[in-house]
Amino acid sequence: METNELKELFAAYDAKLDRALQLNESSLKKIKLDRIHKQTRWISVLRSIEVVSFSILAVILGSFIADNWAVAHLAVSGVILHVFTLIALAGSIGQLVLLQQIDYAKPIVEIRKKIELVNSHALLFLKLVFLSAPIWWAYPVVALNYFFNIDIYPHIDPDFVVKYVAVNALLVFPLLWFLSKLTYKNLHIKWVRKTIGFFTGTKTKKSLEFLNEIEEFEK
Repeated sequence: METNELKELFAAYDAKLDRALQLNESSLKKIKLDRIHKQTRWISVLRSIEVVSFSILAVILGSFIADNWAVAHLAVSGVILHVFTLIALAGSIGQLVLLQQIDYAKPIVEIRKKIELVNSHALLFLKLVFLSAPIWWAYPVVALNYFFNIDIYPHIDPDFVVKYVAVNALLVFPLLWFLSKLTYKNLHIKWVRKTIGFFTGTKTKKSLEFLNEIEEFEK
């Protein structure tokens, strides 16, 4: 066999091998994208349920505030819960918008980064729970009045209210510092990692770890 014929054979084999590799890569990418599509559809359903639930709650609390506007402690309690509900609603809407912005033509790492941002959504709820701890009394005040028409505020000792407000006012700044630490950028801190894992679960913790790894890689 002539040298030129051998070169043509090798060139044809290389071209065939390249096409096979490209086909395999394309197939693997398609399999991954199919899996990601299913995952994002399920997440979209969950976030849509959250949006509907928080929207209904926001309407109910708005009606409660309007009905009790003349009663200061009921109105204030309703407004506090309404604000937290609107923050949670805005967070859920933001997650839906982020899911809609995913471009499946982009690299898989970039797509997954957006999905993990959505999966880390539980951290927002954790912060809201901690942030609402100092005003936990607003929940029973509103719930008892709304469902059973019971106003417990007149039965609370005024001295207790004053002391409670004073103690919680002192805790505002330590609480804000604590919440500012709860982010994927601080997962190297042991207590941050344990707190997030304990309150949000393994899935959220893994999402945050992935975001941290990606950010470190992109530096």
